[in-house]
Amino acid sequence: MRQRILIGYIFIMLAAALPVGCSKSASKDEGIFAGLMPPKPADVARDAFNVTDPDKRRRSVNLLSNAPFGGEAPYLKTYRLLVDDPDPTVRAACLRALGKHGQISDVPAILPYLKDKTSFVRWEAAKALQRLHSPDAVDPLLTTLHEDDDPDVRTAAANALGQYPEPRVFAALIGALQDEDFTVVTEVVHSLEVLTGQDYGEDGAQWLSWSQHQDKHLFAGQEAYYYPQFVRPPTIWDKIKFWKSRKVVVPTQPTGIEQANDPLVGPPAAPAASAADPAAGQSTVAK
Repeated sequence: MRQRILIGYIFIMLAAALPVGCSKSASKDEGIFAGLMPPKPADVARDAFNVTDPDKRRRSVNLLSNAPFGGEAPYLKTYRLLVDDPDPTVRAACLRALGKHGQISDVPAILPYLKDKTSFVRWEAAKALQRLHSPDAVDPLLTTLHEDDDPDVRTAAANALGQYPEPRVFAALIGALQDEDFTVVTEVVHSLEVLTGQDYGEDGAQWLSWSQHQDKHLFAGQEAYYYPQFVRPPTIWDKIKFWKSRKVVVPTQPTGIEQANDPLVGPPAAPAASAADPAAGQSTVAK
């Protein structure tokens, strides 16, 4: 392994010593270090509609959606146009982008992908619905929770259901405590705790016993729902730049959930933002 690294290092150093532009046929974007340079926004946007290369389409959507301007109208239109791409990796990238930047009006376009033939596309659809609040998503998410054969997809659906204080959701989550996958059960318990403010763990009998004495106050103790946020693992540069101030992960609720809250009561109080663990490097805000 060390020999391979050394050989690669020598090759890079020799390549760096070559004169720039030694090939007349090579354009300025085809140099040996072209892959290390940031792509131009115009080139990235064009690649989104490259009909012959799905890798370029996927890369384009990922780059655009992660850019500071990724939520602007022209790019939202791109994600919406490409969400039915024949390549599953492109569909998944578009679903992720719509979850990150989309509106409630995008939910109907996302729901069909909960039944996509590719599991990671279904997973991205369920995760997108964690970020977009719409009552129209409840029934499809319940079906996914009980019928999908991929535990990761069921886990994402269980989490998304934690934002809907409805008796049918509560009942379905109780049933899902019998799921054979521990990760799914863990997420089900979390959603039950968020919806009710109670903690009965994986004991379905206790949950049912408690609910039978609540009458119309089943969700009186509901806590605020915040979708899961990705914390970027630390890079070597994060560790080297120890003097750089740490970013803060701000708990964020789904788009549209504010309209679902009672205007006289308001949403549950948000927890205080917490700084990233110094040992974990910087964290990123996922919205």
